[in-house]
Amino acid sequence: MDKGRLEAFSDGVIAIIITIMVLEIATPKGSDIVALESILPRLMSYAISFVFVGIYWNNHHHLLNLVTRVNGRLLWANLLFLFVLSLVPVATDWIDVTGFAMVPTTAYVVLNMLVSLSYMNLEREVRSRRNAKCCMRESARMHNRLLTKECLTIALQLVALALALLVPGSHLAYVALLAAFALWIVPDLRIVHALDSLCSDEDD
Repeated sequence: MDKGRLEAFSDGVIAIIITIMVLEIATPKGSDIVALESILPRLMSYAISFVFVGIYWNNHHHLLNLVTRVNGRLLWANLLFLFVLSLVPVATDWIDVTGFAMVPTTAYVVLNMLVSLSYMNLEREVRSRRNAKCCMRESARMHNRLLTKECLTIALQLVALALALLVPGSHLAYVALLAAFALWIVPDLRIVHALDSLCSDEDD
């Protein structure tokens, strides 16, 4: 099966997720700075979630560069990732309306962890399909680089979870989450280029 429909569907779902979040920002009721201040918490929660979703979209785009054709397992792995990601608008709205309270913040952190795990599962499915045609020693090196990045991400999210439970209302949990996001701002293009080069050599 060609990957075009997978990419188009994924892009559409992610675009809808972002659209839902921005539509939930109410128009300020007034024309002065005080009216704008009333929606600042909402803008803050939207900005965090926008960065979150945007980074995953960017990495998802580069990940699919490794795919030429898809099968059922890859489709389901992608659907699982999109399902968990589609819950972000609900969690974003919850932390906003409750003023970043402990339970909503904890739920938001847990959702971030679930999105990360579902994306890592998708990543492994893509890599398992490509590695069958590529040099196993080089694949192992690339796997180790990704594993280190993934472990750091989960570690920072666990720190965020602990901060959400132990220091509620401090927003420190969101700082830890942003640090985890920062690891994925630039996708590891070396992996894409290396895999493409290796597989081209194998095909030749």
